[in-house]
Amino acid sequence: MRERLDSLLERAGFHHAEGRELVRMQIAIATGLSLAAVSISELSDWGWAFMGGAALITVNFWWLVKYAQNVMSNAAGAAGGAFFRFFVRLGVTGAGLYAMIVEAGWPVWAIVAGTITVMVTILVWGARKRARSNSAKEA
Repeated sequence: MRERLDSLLERAGFHHAEGRELVRMQIAIATGLSLAAVSISELSDWGWAFMGGAALITVNFWWLVKYAQNVMSNAAGAAGGAFFRFFVRLGVTGAGLYAMIVEAGWPVWAIVAGTITVMVTILVWGARKRARSNSAKEA
């Protein structure tokens, strides 16, 4: 499964192993916490709102990691079109929030709570990186 996801991420433009690892972790953590929220809430609006917030932040995280790795690798034209892409992403995020808050009527606090998945991902990734660094120093 991991190899298949890595292959998909490679085709999507994630050529750095750390970028693929970050996106894999975000997808796994967001999915796990979302499924837990929906099952705990017994399919109520706050569980779906948590899942919606997690999905929205995962898409934004995907875009951010991809942009950062392109800039760090000095990919040709990485900065070109950034202004346009920013407004496309802003539009997608705004449309998603509008659909969740206004159209679906989901609670805002639950949507915001769903966005914590990205913070959990960064903390887990940092802890794993530190543990690897410490074990490499000991060896």
